[in-house]
Amino acid sequence: MIKLGDEQIEYSEDFKFYVTTKLSKPHYSPEVCVKVTMLNFMVTEEGLTDQMLNMVVTHEEPNRMKAYNDAIVKKAANKKKMNELEDRILNQISTSEVDILEDDVLYEALDESKAQVKQIEQQNRDSELTMAQIETIRENFSEVAVRVARLFFVLVQVMTVDPMYQYSLRFYKGIYQRALDNGTANVEKAKRTERKKYYIKEFTKLLYEGICRSLFEKDKLLFSMLLCFKIMDEFKLLDQREVRFIMTGGTRVEMSRPNPTGANGWMTDKTWASILQVSEDFECFAGLDTNVEKHLDEWQRIYNQ
Repeated sequence: MIKLGDEQIEYSEDFKFYVTTKLSKPHYSPEVCVKVTMLNFMVTEEGLTDQMLNMVVTHEEPNRMKAYNDAIVKKAANKKKMNELEDRILNQISTSEVDILEDDVLYEALDESKAQVKQIEQQNRDSELTMAQIETIRENFSEVAVRVARLFFVLVQVMTVDPMYQYSLRFYKGIYQRALDNGTANVEKAKRTERKKYYIKEFTKLLYEGICRSLFEKDKLLFSMLLCFKIMDEFKLLDQREVRFIMTGGTRVEMSRPNPTGANGWMTDKTWASILQVSEDFECFAGLDTNVEKHLDEWQRIYNQ
């Protein structure tokens, strides 16, 4: 029985109810969470990095990548076969009706299994060698995959700005593939370091141009800022205190020095208080307050633009 409103209703044990949401981080009460099974199909940065890495390695070394994938499948099949051999031997030992030292059938099975194990071990060694070669290539292009994967989540942020902005992973991979193809035509394959730099630069440019064509003019600067923040964060150059200040503005209300434009000037007391705060709190803006005081006319021109 299930309670709907004030009524108790019978339902089939085969009945299943699915609810989907486009929210990236939906919040539900503990009472709801214990009654449902939640599945998150949102792509993760780690998983996307691996996908982007496979794409660039496939582009650079298609034959070796095929051998790599075959090696993974072969290794999994060999592991399954080893388990089957173990189960088969254990089953014959447990069901043997004679002394195991005198069981000819068991001896034959053991000899056959021994030969198969040697063959499997050799195949696994070959597979590991192939996989190690590809892992070296993957490490060489990891910077490319990391950049591409990180920038995808900028699009996720942009999609929250306006419901019109919708970008699929397939579309995103298409831009990435174009950057890889352009690299083949412009940089020699032997120059891997230069190809890496080209892929990163070309993809960033193609992404910016492609997305800007779909944005309203008022949102292009926001997209540029988010893109810049994500790249700076990749190199540990982003000061989160500065980001918070940009997003929330100054919080100070008291002024350590009076507003240089006067009570009814072009600059409000709140704006001046924010300038004082940013000058004191952030080393990179030290001296901004005194500069504004010395060049009021120039700052007024900038302020009014």
